[in-house]
Order: sequence, then structure tokens, then C-alpha cells
Amino acid sequence: MIIAACLALGACVEPGAEGYELANMRPSNIVPKSSPARLVAIFEDICLDGPTDANATAGRLRTMDYVEVPSRQPRAIRSFVVDDSRPAIMLGSDGRSCAVAARSRTGQTERLRSLIARRYPGATALGGAGIEQGWSLGGGNGAVLVRRVVRPGYPSELIVIHQRS
Repeated sequence: MIIAACLALGACVEPGAEGYELANMRPSNIVPKSSPARLVAIFEDICLDGPTDANATAGRLRTMDYVEVPSRQPRAIRSFVVDDSRPAIMLGSDGRSCAVAARSRTGQTERLRSLIARRYPGATALGGAGIEQGWSLGGGNGAVLVRRVVRPGYPSELIVIHQRS
């Protein structure tokens, strides 16, 4: 994942308070082993129920101890990490997309299915290249997509994306 590679190489750590915090971050917490309950709770709180304005969400994440991974170039996706077991969070700069990422763990898939069934009983399944699972949420609520990222020599990662309509 780009976040992990950037921080591991120190390529995106800049001077300043947050730069020092990022430099001291445990590599295993960049994309952590979040419990299924924590992964789904953060996804629901930030991506489903959070503000649609990316800057407002970024401010909220900072109050939750998250730090933005800096970039020297303008990006369509802003990434936020915290040095504990909460998942990494990515926000689309246009406010239409939000994602959480964590290492794959047992129980995550079922927790996500249960969340979608509880919140969006009329959701319909989606498929597509690179998508493990997906749901069209209906009612102008967009879609939720699940991807797995598997890189040789690294634990697999789960990314849950909410794309607003």
C-alpha cells in the first residue's frame, strides 16, 4: 500500500511535529491489525456517518489523534494514520470517497456484511475486477466496495471503500 511504502522509506516524512510523530510510528501500525469490530465501527463513524466535506473530516480525524501523511504533490486521496490499532483512513479530496484499511483478520468479512444488511437492507450486490465484494446501497447512498491487497512478503490488507453518489 502506498501509505506503508511512503512511511517505511521515510520518503514522505517532513520536518515538524507531525513529521517526527510519523517517523516514530511503528511500521506495523501504518496499516494495523484492527479487530473486526474496530474496523467496522471506524468505517461506519467516519465513512458512512461522517461529514461529506473532506476538510471537515480531516479536522475530525486530527481530534482523534490521526496524522495526515504529507505529500509534496497535490493528491486526489489524502491518507491519515494513527499509532495504534485503528485502521488507516483515506479521503477523496472531493469528499465523495472514504476508505479504511487494515491487515486482513478473521471476522472482518462477516462484520462488514452484517453492517450493510443492518444499515441498508435493500442493498444489492456488485461485482467487478479487483473487487472482492460490493454493494449498491440504494437511495442515493452510493456504494461500498471491499478489496484485498496482497503484496509478496507482506500480510494481506483489507480496504473498505464508501463511494458516495
